[in-house]
Amino acid sequence: MLSSPSRLLSRRFTTFVGAMMLILFLAAGAQAETFKVLHAFGVAAGDGNLPSSPLLKDSAGNLYGMTSAGGAHNLGTVYRLSPTSTGSFNETILYSFKGGPADGGFPQGSLVRDSAGNLYGVTSVGGITATVCNYSAGPGCGVIFKLTPTSTGLWIESVLHRFTGTDGGNSFAGLVQDSKGNFYGATSAGGSKGLGTVYKLSLTSTGWKETVLHSFTGNPDGVEPLIFQTALTLDGLGNIYGSTYTGGAASGGIVFELIPQTSGAWKEKILYTFQRGADGYEPLTGVILDKSGNVYGTTLLGGTSPGSGDVFELTAANGYAKTILHDFNVLTDPAKETPHGLFFDASGNLYGTTEYALYKLTHESSGWSETVLWAFDNSQDQGANTVYQPAIMDAQGNFWGATLWGGPAGQFTGGVAWELIP
Repeated sequence: MLSSPSRLLSRRFTTFVGAMMLILFLAAGAQAETFKVLHAFGVAAGDGNLPSSPLLKDSAGNLYGMTSAGGAHNLGTVYRLSPTSTGSFNETILYSFKGGPADGGFPQGSLVRDSAGNLYGVTSVGGITATVCNYSAGPGCGVIFKLTPTSTGLWIESVLHRFTGTDGGNSFAGLVQDSKGNFYGATSAGGSKGLGTVYKLSLTSTGWKETVLHSFTGNPDGVEPLIFQTALTLDGLGNIYGSTYTGGAASGGIVFELIPQTSGAWKEKILYTFQRGADGYEPLTGVILDKSGNVYGTTLLGGTSPGSGDVFELTAANGYAKTILHDFNVLTDPAKETPHGLFFDASGNLYGTTEYALYKLTHESSGWSETVLWAFDNSQDQGANTVYQPAIMDAQGNFWGATLWGGPAGQFTGGVAWELIP
């Protein structure tokens, strides 16, 4: 069960050759945007390799992210890209993970930055070894970490929690923080049934304490809340929203809400169960909410033939009835297939990435229309390709992101950080 991320990447390899012809054709069209490669990973010795998180941008224009490999011990890094007066970016590796019982390795998910500039994140391996934690990248159930900047420019790592398996393990989801400073996350393994958990991390008088809010059970509940390279979503009432990659009554995954109770365990509400057909299935990267509480997300597979995934909405006022906003088609859609995380702009437009493109969905009277903003893997972006991470957009409407691999380091390694200026 925990081989899913590796299985996903292998699945992409098998379609790569056939996809190249269509990608090159689409890239040949006129694109007025300016695409910049900010940093190519895996080229210099000791650099990070294979970016594994969305970018995080601070008020000074610095960009933060993680790589799942590379660094001093080849177990991943946390890095910063700092803008220069010439318009280029300089990379600084803030931390190289060591693995083993004391530290994590193979960091995944999204980073959180607090008002003091500290960074928080999760690794998928390292720390405590348990039978239920058997992800192929290495031993251990993973850790939750904090990086603290110092006046000397060095960053100090603190391990806030080591997963034990019983309380979760092998997390691919990032952290999200509430207004009280508590963190929430999900693990793809561990818990009472070994099928994944949602947890809370709180600072107490004796240190940081993890609490399992929900352990997944399979059917009708879900399995593997991967929330891959994104994070859970919180609403204003403290409810938690997310998805599971598989499980549920049809083994196609579910969308869930966890509701806090005055005492005892949180209550789970299954908002939607995917049927492994035209409605899509295997939601990989969680969900987001609009101002009305409607839920939006993507499925990796399914939809109409040939089953390339879709973007969906669950309407809160209609019992979370599902509507497909856009159905991808690897043969005819310029964005191709395998959509990932979404975000809104102030006008209510939806943006997302597929494995091959950055796209925009605009709500019109006749429905939602797709515009491809950039198709990856062409001569203008140094061969960068395979976008699993959601993009971010700044106040000026510029986009920032990373590719899982590609660039000067070569196919199936490296990756780049990029900026797209419309």
